[in-house]
Amino acid sequence: MKTIHRTEVVVVGAGAVGCSIAYWLAKRGKDVTLVEKSGPGTGSSVANFGLVWSSAKEPHTYMELNLLSSRLWPQMLDELGEDVEYRLGGLKVVLTEKDFEAQGALVERQRRSSLFQGRMISTAEARDMQPGLSPNIAGALYCPDDGDSNPIKWTYALLRGCKRQGVKVMRDTEVLGFDTGEGNQITGVVTSLGLIRAENAVNAAGVWAAQVAEMVGVTIGLYPQRGQVLISEAVPRILPTAQSTVRQSLDGNIYMGATMEDVGFDWSTSPAGAEKIAKNAAKMVPQVRELSVIRQFSGLRPMPRDGLPFIGAIPHVPGYYIAVGHSGNTLSPIHGKIISDLIVEGETDIPLDDYDPLRYDARGTRKAGPDRSGH
Repeated sequence: MKTIHRTEVVVVGAGAVGCSIAYWLAKRGKDVTLVEKSGPGTGSSVANFGLVWSSAKEPHTYMELNLLSSRLWPQMLDELGEDVEYRLGGLKVVLTEKDFEAQGALVERQRRSSLFQGRMISTAEARDMQPGLSPNIAGALYCPDDGDSNPIKWTYALLRGCKRQGVKVMRDTEVLGFDTGEGNQITGVVTSLGLIRAENAVNAAGVWAAQVAEMVGVTIGLYPQRGQVLISEAVPRILPTAQSTVRQSLDGNIYMGATMEDVGFDWSTSPAGAEKIAKNAAKMVPQVRELSVIRQFSGLRPMPRDGLPFIGAIPHVPGYYIAVGHSGNTLSPIHGKIISDLIVEGETDIPLDDYDPLRYDARGTRKAGPDRSGH
């Protein structure tokens, strides 16, 4: 096959995770090519709820990974020099006393980490922070490290940062396979346009990552989980603080979400999904009953069956790395740090045992945990 390009690292997938990895590698001196089968930022990275969230992630070690990533956001935004509507401080509203107790138990589990700062707050305190909340809620989990953003602006800020760092971006370029040499070392990436010569390849292909992993004979436990979201007309500020499930953008639109559906590669929306989302949102924020919905969309989360991302090198295919999982908006900075650490330094200071990309593969030394795909 004709060689069309030579580079040090090929990153497959130009969503937030792939762009972050390419950005981190390029700023650390690597020659990077970013390959995307359609257009950059056209997948789940721009079709999600926009949270930058850590408090509810379990186990506490996974919460720490999300928290460390969220703490990289300000640094990256300073470097990128763009406003992506990022704000800190977030609420998870609970509707019943039973749920309040369950969230309180979660807080106690998370306190095994010295980094965790979340706390349960009363209905009155939650409504002081969010005037639009119903007086009938049971309370909320507040965490100063949670927050939200505009995921579209974030993804494209990363993409522009990549280009300023000299990353070559190849759109409409599908990856078909990988060339390997002595010792099964990566020597190139086979694409629909030809062969890209490289000794390192990073699989950041989102919902397609399982298929891209299969190209080197690796099995990962990943499936596409559909999340439907509603967006209302803009209204005066009633939810000034970031909030899971129902949040208000800086432009005044109310975002309501999100479903968790195992429906395969189906990006469609449904009346049933809209009804479920709207009913749940109205229990928290009664005013949404009076608002017109101006958009309904869905995205596909790349959801690991045990809920934990796949991050790291594939030992029997030297030069091949995987970085994929749900919460890509939150985790994109830490993916960039980790993968650039591994490629540039050969190691990282972030513990990766729980995120072994081979844990669903026969060659894995660590097995996957219980199925948490409904979370």
